[in-house]
Amino acid sequence: MTASTTLYPRRRLALAFAAVLLVLALALAASPGARAMAAGFLRQIGILTLSERPAGEPVLIAPASPEQLALAEATATPIVPASLSGAPLEVAVAQAGFPPYLPGYLPAGFTQVELVAAEYVDDSGIGHGMGIFATYLSPTDGYLAIQTTGFDERAQDVPMGGRTITDVVVNGQPGVWIEALPFASSLVSSQAINMLLWSENGYVLAVQADQLSLAEVLKIAESLSQ
Repeated sequence: MTASTTLYPRRRLALAFAAVLLVLALALAASPGARAMAAGFLRQIGILTLSERPAGEPVLIAPASPEQLALAEATATPIVPASLSGAPLEVAVAQAGFPPYLPGYLPAGFTQVELVAAEYVDDSGIGHGMGIFATYLSPTDGYLAIQTTGFDERAQDVPMGGRTITDVVVNGQPGVWIEALPFASSLVSSQAINMLLWSENGYVLAVQADQLSLAEVLKIAESLSQ
């Protein structure tokens, strides 16, 4: 997206974060809030619990509070907002309410092809966060995505049992490198990606790539700034 006057509609994601979300076409539908959160876990990243449940099972989201339920009822038929226009970054920031983390370093050949904001909603239509997604492609069919997400306080149980997970440190924060996540996109031919996931300054951050090593992805992550 390069036109500076394009209209960007507000997007809503009834999807869970750590399954790689909308732009990766991997998101898992959130289960009803009444379902119990899993007891066993592999890692904790912010409000995300990477659990021992088999990867591919539904993501569990804690029930909404009475205040969140009341807000959802009050906004069930929202007033149509004023049209937003401008550069993609300006529109995304206006929609999300915060600036994204963007890289100061990119591997040779990668260029940005998309930057959008979206709201996360559970299967009851109740919002639980906003995210900004920056996507980059290379001439060699390489894929790179950087996601900045601000969630509410509701815990999320993300099944990662059976995945190869490596502990890493990103900008002084504990994180994980998750390998070979199933992937499908019309942008590239890859069918699997790796994901670096960590929490920083109240945001959940992720960098996904299909052709880059952990060392290269860490270099990108260390160059991020708001």
